[in-house]
Amino acid sequence: MKILRTIESFLPYVCGPVNQAFQISKRLEARGVRSPVLTTYSDVDSRLPASEIMEGVDVTRFPVLFPLMRYCVSPKMYFGQADFDILHSHNYRNFPTDAGFFLPD
Repeated sequence: MKILRTIESFLPYVCGPVNQAFQISKRLEARGVRSPVLTTYSDVDSRLPASEIMEGVDVTRFPVLFPLMRYCVSPKMYFGQADFDILHSHNYRNFPTDAGFFLPD
């Protein structure tokens, strides 16, 4: 099983939703359930790697095409993302959550 997780900003930026997403993915991975995180460079250093493993969690960051206030549009996040069983989008009123609605089921 693969649970794809999306969130507009991720570690090392720390806030409640970021910590929640990380902890859920980390614990699922420890139980043998793949739970990669797709995120953007919003609120983090653009020199961070585009892809890394953080405590067993596969994290992929995508560039923000343009921000519209806190709404960070990042269409590259969704190209080729059809290999998952469950999509868990964190937060609401953000591009990753809204765009996830259009991914194939």
